[in-house]
Amino acid sequence: MDPYINNQAASGNKPKFTGKKLVLLHPEASFKNINEEANGASLRLAPSGNYKNKEEDYEKAFSEGDGIVFEKFNVAVINADHDDQVNSLMAAKQSFQYMEPERFVYALDSAPQTNIGILLWNFICQIFGIKKPGTVPKDPPPVVPPVFESDATAYWAIHALGALQSNKTGRGVNLAILDTGMTLDHPDFLNREVFSKSFISGETVDDFNGHGTHCAGIATGGVSASTGIRYGTASEATLYAGKVLSNKGVGSDSGILAGMEWAVNNGCKVISMSLGASVGENARYSNIYNDLAKRSMDLGTLIIAAAGNDSQRSHDSIKPVNHPGNCPNIMAVGALDKNSAIANFSCGGLNPDGGSVDIAGPGVEIYSSWKKPQDYAIISGTSMATPYVAGVAALLCEAYPDASPMEIWDKLTTGARNVGLPARDAGTGLVQAPQ
Repeated sequence: MDPYINNQAASGNKPKFTGKKLVLLHPEASFKNINEEANGASLRLAPSGNYKNKEEDYEKAFSEGDGIVFEKFNVAVINADHDDQVNSLMAAKQSFQYMEPERFVYALDSAPQTNIGILLWNFICQIFGIKKPGTVPKDPPPVVPPVFESDATAYWAIHALGALQSNKTGRGVNLAILDTGMTLDHPDFLNREVFSKSFISGETVDDFNGHGTHCAGIATGGVSASTGIRYGTASEATLYAGKVLSNKGVGSDSGILAGMEWAVNNGCKVISMSLGASVGENARYSNIYNDLAKRSMDLGTLIIAAAGNDSQRSHDSIKPVNHPGNCPNIMAVGALDKNSAIANFSCGGLNPDGGSVDIAGPGVEIYSSWKKPQDYAIISGTSMATPYVAGVAALLCEAYPDASPMEIWDKLTTGARNVGLPARDAGTGLVQAPQ
């Protein structure tokens, strides 16, 4: 079967909002106080702790009541048509602080591409995957861009990371992939302990899309059982596969929040999210996601997200970094090809209020694990670059077990390789494995 998959993931023409609302709650508010205030406004909210046995059941909170409170982050998601009640609660200036619309988020829609050659299939892959708090990265000095090739030992992306020269494997580090699930019986993961949960109603964690399995392989895979060539980054990290996107590649903020809370509760030091939603120029990032990302770091978890695939640079069109990667407290990842050039589809740091690209990873013609029966695929996108950065973050967590998420962030960005690209496109440069 043709190993190349053609994916289209432009979300600009897809629905943007679900109708529900996200509400930021006071960080010190107890659920008891939140519930009392909500009841006073005739709102029935359930704590996320009520849905621990079967995480996808959190959606019952919207049918059995008016919404849910994710206690780890003190963020509520409330059904549509309750804006007046929420506004009155925010006016009281107690637990309810800020409201914004819940978004749809997207992965890819996949379909096999026809085989048009023995060694090369021309394809354009746009999978939807898609800041550091403080200073935006400055442009590096000019250099000759390095070129990487696949060989009998490793695919080009592994060479680009310098991973073969690292003695770190991610051992002892929990890493979460929040995506379309995981092919649990994939040949490269048969002898691996994988923890998994579905947050999509009516769907098991099994990945019938392929996108989540591909990202999981990049971050935590090893050597391909098919080719004998290395493609994965942190082969001994413990994988937590959370299904927050359906088999059609669609999800919402509430499902992502549920998956993030699960990952944080399970001690994941890194969360990789190759998903998102398009934003317009000069659009502000989500205050709620930015706040919960900061809370996640305070709890020991670094969140890494894709910059997005909306650009068409060959037509002089560069689009802004997607939600939620545009949040300053979430590391946004751009995509490079094997010639260290920015990928045609990779979004750029255009918006002045957040929305910078922090770092770049390999993201064009990337070999990794895939759904059955194919088992492997070569696809492209910032969705691929993101788990490479997440995998390197796991290597760094192993190398520096006492480092905070912010310190791991700094080691990622300061250790990146200058490939001569502007910070707008590649942040501080190409992610590098610890040596």
